[in-house]
Amino acid sequence: MPLRLSLSALALLALAAMAFWPGYLSKLAIADRYTHAHAALGTCWLLLLVAQPLLINATLRSSHRILGRIGLLVGASFFVSGILIAHRSVARMGVDQFAREGRFLYLPLAMTGIFALALLLAVVWRRTPAMHARFMSATALPLIDPLVARLLFFYAPPLPAEALYQAPAFALATGLLVAMLVSLPAKSRGRPSFLYFSLVVVVVLLGFFVVPHTPTWLAFAAWFRALPMT
Repeated sequence: MPLRLSLSALALLALAAMAFWPGYLSKLAIADRYTHAHAALGTCWLLLLVAQPLLINATLRSSHRILGRIGLLVGASFFVSGILIAHRSVARMGVDQFAREGRFLYLPLAMTGIFALALLLAVVWRRTPAMHARFMSATALPLIDPLVARLLFFYAPPLPAEALYQAPAFALATGLLVAMLVSLPAKSRGRPSFLYFSLVVVVVLLGFFVVPHTPTWLAFAAWFRALPMT
């Protein structure tokens, strides 16, 4: 599993260059500092996911622990930057635009929450290698949607409905969770934790198709938008 995680993180980095080229990398001069910080921290996190499994595979456990402590700071900063960039995206909307697009706040906040939960559980299960590796792998799942959705939007023929841009990424994330769960022996210590985590993630992803269209969510989005954060 360690080498598969490293290769997967490398693949995500390569796809990120394509996915973010039209909307971000080709326009670095006009992007704001929140976007730059989020992109830099996301890149650092993927590089961490490349390096940490390789250190374990090379039995360099001391280096793995040191990099892990640094990774906690990177992960916490990435979480904060995710909240700030989500706020920035709605705070600069006009009233009419927010009425049309405020529902889209759900996805960045949901993905940021999934990342934070996976990282927290990776720390909790740090002394159980099989569980720690799976929760660390799960921190990459929220990065799949922004890549896949942008690749489809910029490089594929237009899809008939907006929601279809998320469906492939959600299906892939769910499939990966199932694969990681199935590969755990039935009596593995911590298996129920990963099962419940997986169920929470799937419910949150499916919630994208329902929750953002409810009055409760729109009220929350308006409250979040009004916070003096960015």
